[in-house]
Amino acid sequence: MPRCLFAFALIAMAALTPGHAIAAPIETTASDGVRVYGESFVADLPANAPVIAVFHQARSNGRGEYGPMISWLNGLGYRVIAWDQRSGGNLFGSENRTAAKAKGKKGFCDAYPDIEAAIAHSAIVAKGAPLIIWGSSYSAALVWAAAADHPDKVDGVIAFSTASGGALDACGARKGLPRLADPALAVWPARERGQAKSLDALLRAAEVEVLIVENGVHGSSMLVDQRTDADMSAARSAVAAWLARAAAAAAAK
Repeated sequence: MPRCLFAFALIAMAALTPGHAIAAPIETTASDGVRVYGESFVADLPANAPVIAVFHQARSNGRGEYGPMISWLNGLGYRVIAWDQRSGGNLFGSENRTAAKAKGKKGFCDAYPDIEAAIAHSAIVAKGAPLIIWGSSYSAALVWAAAADHPDKVDGVIAFSTASGGALDACGARKGLPRLADPALAVWPARERGQAKSLDALLRAAEVEVLIVENGVHGSSMLVDQRTDADMSAARSAVAAWLARAAAAAAAK
C-alpha cells in the first residue's frame, strides 16, 4: 500500500469530545452482491489524515455503536468510517441498513465479505494514508482474519472483546492471528479475562498488545462512560496512545 507521509498531531484527550459529528453516507458491494452501507465522518480533517474503519458487534450497527466515539476520534486526527454488516440490527438506536436489505444467511461468518468490501472501499478513501481496522465482539474476530488476508490494505488492527468458539474459530481470530503482519491491540474488559486467556498463545506469537480494562463492558462500548457507568478516560487514553503509534509507524513506511 503506497504511503503518504502525514505529519499530524494526536491530541491526548481524557474525555469523549462533545459535539455533533456530521455524517456522509457511503456504500459498496460485497463479493456475493450484498450492498454494504456505512457512514463517513471526516470533520475538517485533511484528505491525507489516517482512516479508521469501525465494525460493530452482534445485533448492532456502525452509527449506533460508535456514535459517542466519532467526535473523539475525529478530534484525535482520524477520519472514521462506520460500517453496517449484514449480521446486525438496531441495538444502540440506529438502523442497520445492510442487515435490513440483505437477503440470505446472516450469521457471523456470513458477514466476512462485508468486512472485506468495507476494507477495500476504506482503502480507496484513505488514498495511501494509514488505514486501521477496528472490530467489536464478532467483528473483532473477523478483523483479525481480514487483516491477515489483506496486508496490502490494512496498517493496524484494534479488536474489542474478540469473540471465539463455534463457527468463529474457522473464520475469525484463530484463522487470522497466525498470519498477522500488522501492529495490533486486543482489548477486553476485566470480566472477560477468560476469553483473552483462551487466545493468549496466538496473541503472544503475533506480538499483539493486550489491554485489560477495569469496569469495562462488552465490545467497543467499554470506552463510553454512559455505557459503563464509570470513568473510562484511562482506557481511552491507552487506546489513543496505541492509535498514535500505529498510525505514525504506518505513515513513516
